Amino acid sequence: MFWKYLLFETKLLLHNRKNWLLGIGLILFFLLYYTHYSQTDIKDIHKLKNEEAQRFHTVFNAFPEELRETAEGEATYNNLTQQASLINMQRYYLWKKDDYDKYIEDGLKLNALRLELHELGNKGIHPNYVIPREEIQKEMAILRYYQEHDLPLVPDPFVASNYLPVTLNMISGLLFCLFVLLMASSILLNDQLHRSVVVGFPASFMQKVSAKVGIHLVQVMMFLGIGFLIGGTYVSRKTEWGNFMSPVLIYQDMDFIAVSTTRYITYMFISFTLIALFLLLVFVLINVMTKNLYATILTMIVILLLPDLISVAGMKVNWLYPLKFIDIGSILNGDAAMEFRNEKLDFRHSYSWLVGLNLLAVAVLYVRNKLLYIRKREVALEING
Repeated sequence: MFWKYLLFETKLLLHNRKNWLLGIGLILFFLLYYTHYSQTDIKDIHKLKNEEAQRFHTVFNAFPEELRETAEGEATYNNLTQQASLINMQRYYLWKKDDYDKYIEDGLKLNALRLELHELGNKGIHPNYVIPREEIQKEMAILRYYQEHDLPLVPDPFVASNYLPVTLNMISGLLFCLFVLLMASSILLNDQLHRSVVVGFPASFMQKVSAKVGIHLVQVMMFLGIGFLIGGTYVSRKTEWGNFMSPVLIYQDMDFIAVSTTRYITYMFISFTLIALFLLLVFVLINVMTKNLYATILTMIVILLLPDLISVAGMKVNWLYPLKFIDIGSILNGDAAMEFRNEKLDFRHSYSWLVGLNLLAVAVLYVRNKLLYIRKREVALEING
C-alpha cells in the first residue's frame, strides 16, 4: 500500500505547476548568472604579480630607516628583499611562458617568507600591505596542488569548469533554502484538499511523510542537476568545458586544502541533498504543528537566520552554530569559520552535522507522532470506559 500511496503523491506532484515554475527559474539562474559572471573583472596571474611587484616599491620607500638599524628591522628588511626577488623571478617565468615548475617552487618559498614575516610581527610594514595568513595558506594550497597534478598554471576563469563551482556557491545558503521551502509549500496541502482520498490509504504517518519528503527531494535535486548540466553546456559553447581537475579550495582543520573541481562539485551535491532533506523534514514538522503555511515558512526563515541575527547583536551562542552548515558554500570556503571564529565550521564536520540534523528531525517527528497516538488511545479508552 505504501507504493500505491507513493505513486498517488508522485502524480499529484507532477501536476503541481508552481513547482515546475520554480524549477524552471532555478535552471534559468544557471544560464542568466553567466551574463554577470562573464563581465566580472577577474585579474589574471600576470596582473596580480605585476601589482605585487609595484607594491614593494611603496613598502621599501615607507620602511623606517631607524628600524633597519635594529636586529628585528634588519631581519624584516632582508625578508622583504628576498620576497621582491622571488616575485620578479616569477614574473620572468610567466613572461617566458616556461619553467612553471620553478614558478611554483619560488611561489612556495615566497609564501614561506610571508609566514616568517608574520612571526617577526610585520614591523615597519603598513597594515594595508600585510598579506593575511588565510590568503597565504590559500595560495600555498593551490601551488602544491598544481605541483602534484602537473596542471596548466594559467587557466581561463570563464570556462565551465570554473564557472559551475562559483554558481553552486552562489545558490548555497538562503537562496537554496528559499527554493526548497517554496517547493515544499504544498507538501501537506493535498492531505487537506483530498482528505477523503488520502484517508483511504492505510499508510502510517511516518510512511506518508517518507513518501512526501522522498519525492519532493528527488524533484529538488532533479531541477538542480538539470540546471547544472544545462548551465555547463551553455557556458561550454560560449567558451569551453575546461579542466575539471583544476583546483578549488576548501577549509578543513584550520587550514585550506585544494581539491579537484569534480570532487568539489560532488561534495556540494551531497551537501545539497542532505540540506534539502533536513529542510523538508523540518518543514513537515513545523507545518503539522502550526497548521499554517505562512507561519511555517516564516518560522523556518527565522530559524535559519538565527545564528547571523545573534552574531549581529554581538552575542555568542555556540549551540546554534550547527545551523550554519546549511550554508555549505560558506563552510567550504572558510567564510563561516572566519565570521564566527569557530574552527569546527569546516568541511570535516559538515557531513556529520548534516546527517545528525536529519536524524534529529526524523526522531522528533517520530516521537511526536508516537506521543499523539498514545494520547489518542488514552482518550479513547477513557471515553469507552
